[in-house]
Amino acid sequence: MKKIRPYLWRGGALVLAAALVVLLVLSGMGLSTQEPEPLPQPPAQTIRTEGQGGASQQEKPDAPEQPEDPEDEDTPEEPETPEQPDEEPPQEEPDAPEQPENPTDDPEQPEQPGDNPQPGDHPGKGDNDGPGPVDPEPGPSDDTSTRIITDLSNCEITYNQLTDDTLPFYAYLINPNGETLKVKLQNSDTPMNGRYLTSADGKNYTARMVRNETNHITLYRKKGNTTVEEVRFSIRYVAQKADEDHPTIGEHPPTIVTNLDGVTETSNRNFTLTVKATAYTGSPLYASQIEVQMDGKRITGPTGGPVYEYQLYFPDPIVGDTVEHTITIRAWDGEGNSAFVSYRILYRFVDTGDVIGTAYIVIDATTVGLDVMEEPYTYKIRQNTPASYAVIEALEEWGYEYEYSGSMDVGFYLRRISRGGMMDYPAIPENLWSKILQDGLTLTGQTDNNSLGEFDYTQGSGWMYSVGGNTYAGKGLSGYYLTDGDTLYLRFTLAYGKDIGGYSSTGGSYGLLPSYCGKWLNGTYIEEHVWGEPTQTVAPDCTHPGEISTVCTVCGDRKDQQEVPPLGHDFVETGRTEPGEDGTPGYIEYTCSRCGEQKQEPIPAANAGWLPRRRRLPDYAMTGARYER
Repeated sequence: MKKIRPYLWRGGALVLAAALVVLLVLSGMGLSTQEPEPLPQPPAQTIRTEGQGGASQQEKPDAPEQPEDPEDEDTPEEPETPEQPDEEPPQEEPDAPEQPENPTDDPEQPEQPGDNPQPGDHPGKGDNDGPGPVDPEPGPSDDTSTRIITDLSNCEITYNQLTDDTLPFYAYLINPNGETLKVKLQNSDTPMNGRYLTSADGKNYTARMVRNETNHITLYRKKGNTTVEEVRFSIRYVAQKADEDHPTIGEHPPTIVTNLDGVTETSNRNFTLTVKATAYTGSPLYASQIEVQMDGKRITGPTGGPVYEYQLYFPDPIVGDTVEHTITIRAWDGEGNSAFVSYRILYRFVDTGDVIGTAYIVIDATTVGLDVMEEPYTYKIRQNTPASYAVIEALEEWGYEYEYSGSMDVGFYLRRISRGGMMDYPAIPENLWSKILQDGLTLTGQTDNNSLGEFDYTQGSGWMYSVGGNTYAGKGLSGYYLTDGDTLYLRFTLAYGKDIGGYSSTGGSYGLLPSYCGKWLNGTYIEEHVWGEPTQTVAPDCTHPGEISTVCTVCGDRKDQQEVPPLGHDFVETGRTEPGEDGTPGYIEYTCSRCGEQKQEPIPAANAGWLPRRRRLPDYAMTGARYER
């Protein structure tokens, strides 16, 4: 440190000497020597005097201190000036792109800063004359392309919307450019190739619709004989359907039966709605003739048939514990008849897993002679729990082992139940077994004495379920949700459901018989034959009796047989042979006109019974004496 201090003092002296030299130089330039005070001021003062002689050399040491000047931090605030256009209405150019909605506007025009057309302005005139359209009037005249203009659409219209079944519509070309428009109608009232419609003014047409079918109207844009464009419209022309204001339409409206009849409240979040619609003829209506809506939204994807299942889902209330929903059902036939029913259902919230009611499980094997196998099981229905859980719980309570495919929640199918000795004494009803043989089902034999399941006895055997006992669902147990008061019947079939009333739910395409005309349920046989009038079922012939019976028009079974006596032969003469002169006898030939059997009746010869007269011999000749002359 002792060596450094002398150098510091010397450096400081040199600095002071330099400062004195600067003052002398400034005074020699005519500047006032009374201004020594500016020396300690901040470098900002020297920035303002930039350009004066000698100042640049003195500013170099001070340059690093400039960022500390607060004025440098204020300069970024200058970009706030762009907010000024908000005060000037002419600057609102972003609205211009909306103008291309008018077909006469040039979509490129808003990109030109010099043009800012407003409604009512005339671009292309005045100081801003540019490439904009000359004619500002709206209209298609600016677009030179040829187009079809029509009010037709793919739709459904009803009889009450038209007068004399006649549909008025317009169709024409804009900017035809030498092209023509042809309009063709196709329905069952026109030839297969249709026919062209005519128009008095070239724009307005009429087409006669055919009821209860889809009518097609096709528009052809042609250049000479060449079709440039083809547009087809399909219009379904049907009867007006029933609605809330008109619950029935037509002279014979169909009937609608659901499991909501008499129900006003439910806690079942997953409600399986069943619907059966029947025409006045007694025939069931198909799913395509039924419409179900919940709160105005259509419910699609029904299962089953002729009783269809629609899966309803009641969302939890947003406020409180209850919420009301409206269920509407409409059904119609092909003859202009329709019906409409509406239900208002109060859904009361119950959390997942909590009890929402009671159902009953019954197991029935009447088809193999076991009848109702156990006492009905009482099951507590739980929210969001499918019916598969109910069946398994009942089987376990009854002491059965079981096999199933899928899972309890998805694709559940009960394959087999087992318990020791349960099939020791099966007894398939005789009238059922005769139907199975008549139906041509493949026989498989019994599997074992301790179980009952699919493919036992026949190829069409297995377990099915019915809710309510009369109809069978078209979905698996894992997709069905029980409702308070339901009874689920677990039944064994030998013939794809034909023997227990569930054939339609299996698709109805097995075996030779469409129906067994009976059900083997709950230990009894329920006959369902459709008997016709007594008729001759076996015709009598000449030697054998016939039969008159009452016949089932569905399966051909007979009852009340009565014998008809044989007809006997009705011989007629078909040939004759006369006796010969030599005494040969003749005969007459007879043939039965019914069976062709023949017989002959002899004809005596002409001298039949005549003998030649002999000369009488004398008595002595009779004694053996020779007579001599």
